[in-house]
Amino acid sequence: MTGPLYSIFNSKCPKCNLGELYIDRNPYHLSKLGQMKKQCDCCGQLYEPETGFYYGAMYVSYAVSIIAMFIPAAILYFGFDAGFKILLAVIFGIYIAFFPLIFRISRNIWLNIFVKYNPALHKKLVSEKVG
Repeated sequence: MTGPLYSIFNSKCPKCNLGELYIDRNPYHLSKLGQMKKQCDCCGQLYEPETGFYYGAMYVSYAVSIIAMFIPAAILYFGFDAGFKILLAVIFGIYIAFFPLIFRISRNIWLNIFVKYNPALHKKLVSEKVG
């Protein structure tokens, strides 16, 4: 499987789907959470096309956070008739637990909006690695 969704959920280069985006693959190593490579090791795609590029990822992060918190809150409220304090605790807990993942996925989505996947380049790079 390749393409934008593969790139987003596996933190791979959006152009070739082969190179790593981050210096450390584990988002829970918080000291290296936002440290990205400068460019793809496989195709040379720049990961920060311009200064301040990832400020737009904050909007994506907001949307992803709302979705990630609304679904469990709605299930608790409508399915289990949970009170406000329980809902608040669950939402806060989800946000704290999943912040590193949401942070990275938001950056990945933002980069994938502007850098399009190139299946021909992917095939070429894979055949060069194998051959």
